Amino acid sequence: MGKDCPNNGREPDKVASLDLRHHKRTGRKETDLIPDEGSLGELLIHMRRVRRAVPVNTRLREELRARLLQMQAVEGAGGIHRPGAASTPEGAPQPGATSAGEGMPSSPAQSAGKGRLKKYFWLFPAILLLAAGYWLWWSALAPKTLEAGTTSEISRFWLEDRPLEFACAPRGRGFLAVRGGALLLLDQYGNQTGIVKPPGGQSYAWPALTPSGDQLALVRRYETGEAEIIRAAMPAVPLAPEAAPQVERALAGAAVLLKVDKGENPAGLAWSPDGKTLAYSLEEPGGKEEIFLLTGGKEPVSLGTGRNPAWSPDGSRLAVERAGPTGEPELWLVTPGGGGDAQRLTRGRQPAWSPRGYLAFIRAKTTERVLTYSRDGSPLFTVRQRQEEIRTINPELLGKRPPKQKENQTLSTDRLLLAPDTTPGGTELNWLRQLEMEGVREPRTLLLDQLNNYQSMHFSPDGKTLLVARRDGGTVALVQVELREKTTGRGEKQ
Repeated sequence: MGKDCPNNGREPDKVASLDLRHHKRTGRKETDLIPDEGSLGELLIHMRRVRRAVPVNTRLREELRARLLQMQAVEGAGGIHRPGAASTPEGAPQPGATSAGEGMPSSPAQSAGKGRLKKYFWLFPAILLLAAGYWLWWSALAPKTLEAGTTSEISRFWLEDRPLEFACAPRGRGFLAVRGGALLLLDQYGNQTGIVKPPGGQSYAWPALTPSGDQLALVRRYETGEAEIIRAAMPAVPLAPEAAPQVERALAGAAVLLKVDKGENPAGLAWSPDGKTLAYSLEEPGGKEEIFLLTGGKEPVSLGTGRNPAWSPDGSRLAVERAGPTGEPELWLVTPGGGGDAQRLTRGRQPAWSPRGYLAFIRAKTTERVLTYSRDGSPLFTVRQRQEEIRTINPELLGKRPPKQKENQTLSTDRLLLAPDTTPGGTELNWLRQLEMEGVREPRTLLLDQLNNYQSMHFSPDGKTLLVARRDGGTVALVQVELREKTTGRGEKQ
């Protein structure tokens, strides 16, 4: 055809289009372009008729394509995949599609989804607020218990007739202890840094530091039988070697707070949380013990019988030790003003009140330990002994009025903090050796006298540790116990 039609290499369709435009410009008729003798004219006429029969609207085609792509995007967001649907890389623009806000109306599905999101959007901050409130309640109001952590020995002393009396300075400044009537200075690691001896014919006892550590109260006894309570200003320095001369000068110029008659014995000194009132017990020659409060040079105020007073963290109450009907020591709550009825708590002695609200005390119990067993598995040699343990009462119970109890009854909600040492000692080992030498094979029980494992205890001013004087053979160990709080459920046994 290229040889018969000189069209310079152009296709027939394009040639016809050019001829038709030329025909319209010149006003010539369509039939004038058709040669009489060739088939090319008939072909061009046929092609023009086909094009007229199937019109093509370019604008409508582009709009239809954009709408199909938009429907495909909506279905893809809802997780619906249509077979044969075209896909594009994530984030790439769709060909021919218009973006939101550029003239294309949003579909009903998109409008409904946006409406639901706006309707329930307020639920998210509400849920976060409820979760935060529950966490705060659980942290502040949920029941907690006190547990013992790491135990470390600070220092050790020879056993004396009197229990180890000590005090803890705040902020890791050290400790004070009384041994042989002299005041010992210990640093925070338990190393003895100095000793302050009283003048001849005198002795010190029952040191007590204010919570801030700036005032020291002591009992000063005389060989003639008199005694007095004195107060001295403490240097605001760690109890290092250079602090000993300062403490000695302070005690030499100490103020006398109270003088007692001959034969009376003041003991158990304890400062109130504000450092203004001193509680102490006074033992009379007949053996009666009474609790007194001493404030700013005023006359002492009696709180009734008892000893070893311990202040509550807010200063509204004191826990005191009193003798029960059977001779067993008991803990009672009294108010500083002396008004109101005293409340019995439980059996125990040596109360110590933590700044965090926990009340610790010492309670004796009878323990029975099996040393050896017979061949049939039954106990052969056992030891029965009176031992002591340290227990605590939860602040939640102390904030309410304790239920009335019968005599010699104990609280069901106090918790064990430190258990007695059940390791066999020299007495038990010697007894076993004696039975072995005698060839005894019948069950035997060794009855040991009551052993006070714990002599005294105090919480540190921050309440994070408990200082305990524990008897160990012929010595007394000053032990520091790390404390931690544990949150418990309402149904968990206290």
